[in-house]
Amino acid sequence: MKNKKFEKWALPKIEKIAKIMLLEHFYPIKIKWKKEIMYNAIAGFQFSYPYQSLTILYTDKLIEDWKEKDNSVKNILVHEVTHALTDPFYNAGWQRFITKEVFEDEREKLTDHIANIVIKNQLI
Repeated sequence: MKNKKFEKWALPKIEKIAKIMLLEHFYPIKIKWKKEIMYNAIAGFQFSYPYQSLTILYTDKLIEDWKEKDNSVKNILVHEVTHALTDPFYNAGWQRFITKEVFEDEREKLTDHIANIVIKNQLI
């Protein structure tokens, strides 16, 4: 269920992550509750092209983790914003080369690697 307190806490963090990653041209940046996200994920990313807006999606499970003061919530937000960097590569590539499942796995590894650069350098 939509959680205004979480959104008020998360949106400035998402905006800061976007700034660190030089994604300030993405506008607007939004956060939105969704009952379910593909692959049973607890958070997700919506990217609008060519207008370059981004929306971070969250589920009730992410809210539960946030309420439990789970530090991984920030890491999940970094991961989701990082998709703004990796999704153009993903969208162009999976149609031409290997199976979607194999390419999806590579996309997640790349996204996580970039997110870890931010996290390990304590940029948020």
